[in-house]
Amino acid sequence: MDKSIRSFLFFSCCLVIAFLVALNLLVFDKGHWSIYLSILLLSPAYFFLFGKKYFKSHAVFSSLFVLTALTLVNYFESPIYAWVVFAIPAVCAWPAVIIGGKKSGESGYAFLISTMLALSYIGLNLSFETRFPFSIFTTFVIYWWPLAVTFARFLRIFSVVGTIWTTLFFMVTNLVTTDTIWWIYPVFALLFWPLSLFFARYLFAYSILATLLLSIFFITVNVITTPHVIWAIYPIFGILFWPLAMYFFVYRRRGVRRLFS
Repeated sequence: MDKSIRSFLFFSCCLVIAFLVALNLLVFDKGHWSIYLSILLLSPAYFFLFGKKYFKSHAVFSSLFVLTALTLVNYFESPIYAWVVFAIPAVCAWPAVIIGGKKSGESGYAFLISTMLALSYIGLNLSFETRFPFSIFTTFVIYWWPLAVTFARFLRIFSVVGTIWTTLFFMVTNLVTTDTIWWIYPVFALLFWPLSLFFARYLFAYSILATLLLSIFFITVNVITTPHVIWAIYPIFGILFWPLAMYFFVYRRRGVRRLFS
């Protein structure tokens, strides 16, 4: 992008800002909506003015623009509750990643920044919103960054670690939200992630392990929900046809082809 194009786009942003302010003052004079949009437009204007060489400073100033706009929205629209404080860690994560550069792809830096973000939300949870432990959800999402950076190259290990991490999340969420046991349902579906990565190439073995997993699931649900009524045998009976079909139509046919080839 050459200098003339950047100059054109910068003055275009300025023209749009002036138009929005005039529209807000002359036509739609109720509210301060032009202020929020104008501040957000300063971010691309800054980028067009200085170009690609200032990515780090652009991330810092853009974060400040976003926080300023959110603060004004909070002040003018809902001054009773300071909800803007919950957006601060998330917005600050943007310049933290950009400033980190290549270090953002390293597990140590990713774990450090993720821990700082998670602790900040835990502090906000304990200080501003003690009615519900929402920091469980933010912590779960934030730590996918270091997990992905550390194990993304090793898909099988990543599937196991991701399954364990998600299982812990569902168990803790179930514990703090309701007395009804529901975490086993998403976890059961999640177990097929590592199972598929490890055994998808071996169709017959995969069908056997998947059948065992499904059988354990139905038996567990039967015991937890309606222990006085035995119904798990019905879906298990139908599932048994899966490995049976794999044996006769895949595994055994491969053995016959090898014998006569």
